[in-house]
Amino acid sequence: MSIKFGLLTNPTNNILEEIKLIHKLGFHYVEFGIELPRGSPEVILRNRSKILELIKRFNSPPLAHTAWWIDFGSVYEPVRRGWIEEAKLNIYAAKSLNIDKINFHFFPPNATEFFKMYRMPILKNIIRSLKEVVKYADSKRMTVILENIASKKALVSIKDYKFVIDLVPKLKVHLDIGHAFIENGMKGVRDYIFTFKHNIEHIHIHDNHGEEDEHLPLGKGKINFEQVAKWLEQINYDKTITFEVFTSKEDAKDSMVSFNKLMK
Repeated sequence: MSIKFGLLTNPTNNILEEIKLIHKLGFHYVEFGIELPRGSPEVILRNRSKILELIKRFNSPPLAHTAWWIDFGSVYEPVRRGWIEEAKLNIYAAKSLNIDKINFHFFPPNATEFFKMYRMPILKNIIRSLKEVVKYADSKRMTVILENIASKKALVSIKDYKFVIDLVPKLKVHLDIGHAFIENGMKGVRDYIFTFKHNIEHIHIHDNHGEEDEHLPLGKGKINFEQVAKWLEQINYDKTITFEVFTSKEDAKDSMVSFNKLMK
């Protein structure tokens, strides 16, 4: 397998020290958390030359990961326009590091009555926004990948996500295994993998108990990662996997080692 494994920077820590530690732990690439307080576009641009030197140490290109609360679906037009401009700034900062893939989140206001009432206006706004964002990214020769969210009881479901993916040209899939498990257990994971098997550009892996987005090390929750590995092998997935484990970077490394064994 030619899968590359990476780790997300913690935006509360010094970005240069984060890169050094991720390399020391043996990951193939850095996924940059473009997010306040210490990973904002302004911080990245200010430290650009030092960051570029550090990422030369890795054997696979970096990716960019934006804040989960960017709200492309806002029904308040000035707010929606503001988030589009912020997204473009994120793309500009990522491009300054020669990044060619940037993540945004599929973020309707899940688990609320508001989404039930305004489902189609929200989804249509997300599509309108992403079309503009993807066009801007494409002008920079960058690919936008959209991450599925953790929606308990499938209030915001795979059908909503697919609706957006299908209607935004050049938009690719970022599959978060933990989020899919919260939505609908192992069936949810399988549905995402096989529904989007030709369109998955990136994957996040972490464990949970099916109720909350806990970002645990592999084996500390209820996800069957042996089965996940088999499904990824069945679709011949060979791109990038980031271990989004928040307990510690050492736990993330252990999770990487464990999952690598399952893929062999």
